[in-house]
Amino acid sequence: MGQYFWIAIPAELFFQYCAETMEKHRAHAYVEKINRRSGQRNYVKYNKENQSAFLKSFSSADYQGFFLSTYPFSDQETSVDSGVFYDSPVAEYTIAGSGGYETDRTREIIHLRQIMKQADKSAKAFFAALQRNLKKIPDLRDTLSSGNKNYFYLPTSKSIIPQNAHSRLITMPWEEHCLSKDLVYQQQ
Repeated sequence: MGQYFWIAIPAELFFQYCAETMEKHRAHAYVEKINRRSGQRNYVKYNKENQSAFLKSFSSADYQGFFLSTYPFSDQETSVDSGVFYDSPVAEYTIAGSGGYETDRTREIIHLRQIMKQADKSAKAFFAALQRNLKKIPDLRDTLSSGNKNYFYLPTSKSIIPQNAHSRLITMPWEEHCLSKDLVYQQQ
């Protein structure tokens, strides 16, 4: 069975707490953006020099999701091919993420999942270390109500909504859809 982890914190804080673990495990983060008109995929790689541009991607209308990977890409490589994270052998090293969008009214939960059930040992070690590190965030709680899954969150006055499923059937903005359908997680 694949591994999953849910946490409702701002993307900026998420990557602040991930940075040391990513460096230790030689993992890299990539935000995937898909141009709504052309369908062209674009990846923005996280590094200290472009941290603000990387984090701005989460509020872009073209934001699709993000990936954390321990795959040994060349250090000179700044761009990757479309769909590469779901192809073997890169998929064995990759954790897919979605969510992280935040507005004045809502905070979208971040959902992480190990893509392959039989992941590479470096990806397994990184994912386990990442979860341990994130659970150490001061004031983090694990009693967000929604079924029998374990959700972590930082208390906020904002409504916590599910990660965007990118459904093409939803014509209104995801935030409005969640609020109008009362798809809001309850903080306890």
